[in-house]
Amino acid sequence: MRRRISEQVAVQLIEAGVESGFGLVDEAKAHRIQGNGQFSSRALQEAEAIVADIEQRLAQLGDSEALPFLPLLAELREQIAAAGRGET
Repeated sequence: MRRRISEQVAVQLIEAGVESGFGLVDEAKAHRIQGNGQFSSRALQEAEAIVADIEQRLAQLGDSEALPFLPLLAELREQIAAAGRGET
C-alpha cells in the first residue's frame, strides 16, 4: 500500500532526526575530549530533544511504519546515556 504524503514526510523527518541525533552525540563526545563540557552537555540535551520528537512522530505512524525505527531509537538512547556518563 502506498504511503500518504504526510506519512512519507513523517518517515523522512524521523530518518533525519535519527541521523542528527547520532551526529550530536558525536559532537558531544568531541567537545568533552576537548574540555568543552558545556558544549558537550548542550549537544546531549539537543539529542534528547530529538529523541522526544522522534517518539512523537513514531506514535503518529502505524506499527508497521514505526517498527523499523525502534532499534535505531534504542541505540540512540544508549549512545546518549553512554556519552552522558563519559563513555566513548
